[in-house]
Amino acid sequence: MARISKLGDNTLNQKALSGNLNFLSPIGFRFQLQRAPNVEYFCQSVTMPTLSINEVPQPSAFVNIPRPGDKVTYGELTIRFRIDEDMTNYLEMHNWIIALGHPDDLSQYKNLNPMTPGARSEGFQDETYSDGSVIVLSSNNNANIRIAFQDMFPLSIAPLTFDTTITEIEYLEADCTLQYKKFTIEKL
Repeated sequence: MARISKLGDNTLNQKALSGNLNFLSPIGFRFQLQRAPNVEYFCQSVTMPTLSINEVPQPSAFVNIPRPGDKVTYGELTIRFRIDEDMTNYLEMHNWIIALGHPDDLSQYKNLNPMTPGARSEGFQDETYSDGSVIVLSSNNNANIRIAFQDMFPLSIAPLTFDTTITEIEYLEADCTLQYKKFTIEKL
């Protein structure tokens, strides 16, 4: 926080300011999910998850003193994508969830790996997980920052509402909630 020594005098060290004073645009991003390329193409929004740390109270004679804890907690990642006419992208997520939960029998788990073992890449560790990332674009639409999510898997996909009473076509979108091990942020 800047300290003000006299009214109007700002003693903020100018070297502490970023050289780039452009604001971050909410429309400048690309979402990538190796396991679901059709979701990637039609992604409309990404809600970055909460990042928090627990608090450990330090007992004292009068009042407990809050101290930072030692465990980082990552919230869920939510994405919204527009559904294509063949529902290909919706089915990518739907089938992944079904295979993880195998509601009918264990053979559904076999459907998790659509790739042959020789075709797997680093981002596709096994049948359950997929790595993903949000590429944040600069004001010139160049890749600027990568937010990489490790070991992602879907938790839920929101319901679809078909409605014949609407007067203008509003294409269907699906909200999908994903969990992951952790995320990292790197400047590109």
